[in-house]
Amino acid sequence: MNKLYAKSRIKKPIFVIGCSNSGTTILWDAIKSHKGISGPSIEGQDLSGMPKEMVHWLGNTTFRLWAHHIFSQGEEETPGSNLFYYVNEKNWTSELVSRIEEVYLCHIKPGTRLCDKSPAHTLRARFLQACFPDAYFIGIVRDPYASAEGIRRKRLYDLDRPKFKGLITTIGDAAEQWHNANRVIKSYGELNLLERLLVVKYEDLVRNPETTLHKVFDFCQLEKQEFPIPSFDKNRNYEQTDKLSIPELFEIKKIAKPMIKFWGYNTFFPFLEALDRSRLYE
Repeated sequence: MNKLYAKSRIKKPIFVIGCSNSGTTILWDAIKSHKGISGPSIEGQDLSGMPKEMVHWLGNTTFRLWAHHIFSQGEEETPGSNLFYYVNEKNWTSELVSRIEEVYLCHIKPGTRLCDKSPAHTLRARFLQACFPDAYFIGIVRDPYASAEGIRRKRLYDLDRPKFKGLITTIGDAAEQWHNANRVIKSYGELNLLERLLVVKYEDLVRNPETTLHKVFDFCQLEKQEFPIPSFDKNRNYEQTDKLSIPELFEIKKIAKPMIKFWGYNTFFPFLEALDRSRLYE
């Protein structure tokens, strides 16, 4: 790695990445409960002063669909590299590092490490690694059916972001978002593009938060101090998937099949046992 990269004033930052509606927020909040961690109260990409490489410069059109917009139909250098927000080592400059640091330093408590999250950081991870060579990346992957339902619903209306009300989205668009985002995370691991990457599953986090967070803290070289064990709603996947019609379930499966298989989501929920599973996962 270019030695010029090693000038960051922020040491061993942690970045949470993953598809929209996959649990990035709850994981981020849980990590920040550690006494050795601090960070902004909003996503880093929304902080004032961030350069173009760190923000949604296409605006509302990519709200929750940041892995959906392709700028080139040519061959990809790596999975996702033809998407609008994908940035890597080639985008690195010392000036950009200084600007990003100035923003982040306002949100780090003395003696703690930065933890930031943004689903769209999934496409910025290689760039962030160039800016912070000792960075740690925690990817979170969630059931595609529940994620797709949440993406579509929150594009239409998100209580936390009322200004985006009315963004009509098909379940196919949401499934493509899930597929592309998790295809990029897969590439980071398989192609060794990130030096420090740990991927956890949403389902493991909500069912066994203590075990999963200890795994995260070990990976990030954080002491497993006593911390408040968060409590999560374990039925969210069920509740969200139950809102989908049978044709919608099949559409998600058709679009996201390769990543559904890779991430181990090719076993369906018990309440859908009546479906012809051989058709759903053929």
